[in-house]
Amino acid sequence: MKKHMSIPKPRASRRAFLRSGLAGLGFAPFLRCLLAPSLAQAESVVGDGAGPMRRFIGIYAPHGMARELWVPGTGFDLSYESCSLQPFDDAASFGQSFRDRILVVEGLDLSAGIEAGTVGHEGARVILTGGAADADNASLDQFLAVERGLGASTPYSSLVLGVGSNETDIGSNISYQAGGRPVPKRIDPSEVYDVVFGELILPKDPEAALRVRAQRARDKSSLDFLSEQLTALSAQLPKAELEKLDQHLTAQRELERRLTRIEAACALPERPSAFESVGAGSGAARFLDAITDLQVDLLARAMACDLTRFGTLFLGDLSRTHVLPDMPEDMHFDVAHRYRARAEGQPGHPESWLPLARQNRYSYGKVARLMQRLDEHKLLDDTVIYVSSDMGDPSRHSSRSVPTLLAGGAFKGGRHIVCEGKAGGANNHLLVSICHAFGVRVDSFGQARNPAITTGPLAALTG
Repeated sequence: MKKHMSIPKPRASRRAFLRSGLAGLGFAPFLRCLLAPSLAQAESVVGDGAGPMRRFIGIYAPHGMARELWVPGTGFDLSYESCSLQPFDDAASFGQSFRDRILVVEGLDLSAGIEAGTVGHEGARVILTGGAADADNASLDQFLAVERGLGASTPYSSLVLGVGSNETDIGSNISYQAGGRPVPKRIDPSEVYDVVFGELILPKDPEAALRVRAQRARDKSSLDFLSEQLTALSAQLPKAELEKLDQHLTAQRELERRLTRIEAACALPERPSAFESVGAGSGAARFLDAITDLQVDLLARAMACDLTRFGTLFLGDLSRTHVLPDMPEDMHFDVAHRYRARAEGQPGHPESWLPLARQNRYSYGKVARLMQRLDEHKLLDDTVIYVSSDMGDPSRHSSRSVPTLLAGGAFKGGRHIVCEGKAGGANNHLLVSICHAFGVRVDSFGQARNPAITTGPLAALTG
């Protein structure tokens, strides 16, 4: 059964499969919730466009932005003094410049949230769902991976990772299942390693490894053991349900074949050492930088091994981490809240821009690291990376003009585009455009009372 959470799709044991109810009474309702699209179905969804994207990563970066140091300079200059986008043009640190592979989008509002009062820190809820607190649609990652079946051909439909906090309140989550239920984040790199790569790991002892391989060969397909039961069940099913069962079994066998190929081809990373603590406020602050790097690297490696093609990463608050020297202890109140923007007829307070820009630059450095890792595995060109925040001006808790970056291969990079108008600047339009980049033709995305907010792609991306 294909999972749409951050946990793996386990191979069904014989006992568990029999307990599932397939061979018992009431199997038809169970089938309707069990059957995932087959690999062939998933590929047909994306087959109508030239070179559709294959991977998606959504990233939350905290505390809005210092716009004055976020907007690219003339000629798309990212290297001017104190620019928060400098990591994308830092070949010394990241092996190359990614300047021409990012698209800076200004003027996008979390409009569906603004309409219903889901703003400020709660705006995180809107970034990938395009809906306010009461919306019940899936976030973009889960919509593509699960509802449209694009994650059906990998062992994990999606990975939902975070740093520092595993809370699932609307200010702490960007990934949601259908029905509006949050998908919990995994914040411990060693746990991520064990969950994601554990099934591929063989014991170092040669004799133990042989025993594991022999057991895997015996259990290669739980479906073979159930052949008589499945044959009997097939005779009872109407044609429509029989086709669904066949699709599910085909997908199951395909996944088993893929796991065998992955074990042979995947270069497993080293297992991260366990940290004393990984949760915010429990002594983990000093480990935040190392944890963030590991989460980035594990996500990239999981995609390189084709264990998943969809992921999200919720970056952590830098408060009390001492990651950035000479910065205030409380990045929330003493940096984000003290930001004073330049406004019409007002020069603003430049001294308040620099600390917030430093925090922004730190977050973008992690995005550049992710791009570096993906590019090392030749994956960047068919990946969409969408980076945003819950606020634009954090001192006002405003969810208008949130900092939006697109990276990868879907949209022409090296550009700074500006969206204008209340409906024209809704981030829902970007979510529609990303769907189109995967060959998924939808007219709208998200939920809002005003249909202009949710309907249509982002016009500014054309050309």
